[in-house]
Amino acid sequence: MKNTGKRTLAQLRDSFEGHIYLHFGSEAEYEAFLVEAENEGFRFGERLPHEFSGSWHDIVALTQNKGVCFCNTISRMAYQCGGDNVLRVEYAKYAGGEEEYII
Repeated sequence: MKNTGKRTLAQLRDSFEGHIYLHFGSEAEYEAFLVEAENEGFRFGERLPHEFSGSWHDIVALTQNKGVCFCNTISRMAYQCGGDNVLRVEYAKYAGGEEEYII
């Protein structure tokens, strides 16, 4: 079942106090994320999302204060292990309104 309201990255960030990691299944999903992140005011440090060279193969973390970062080795281990303070999200499913978007 799909959620008919538009989901935002800010809503996702505000809904969970732990670490939020986004997974992308294709270049198109990653590009859609960059557009949405920029439209909502998220930044990679001081840079706009489209100014940052990344790949859809990367795992991206949503941080506090509308920050976005790529995962380093420690973050990748947290992503793989999961836990109570880790939320792993299939971005396309979340953005598309699907209820089953948590990996």
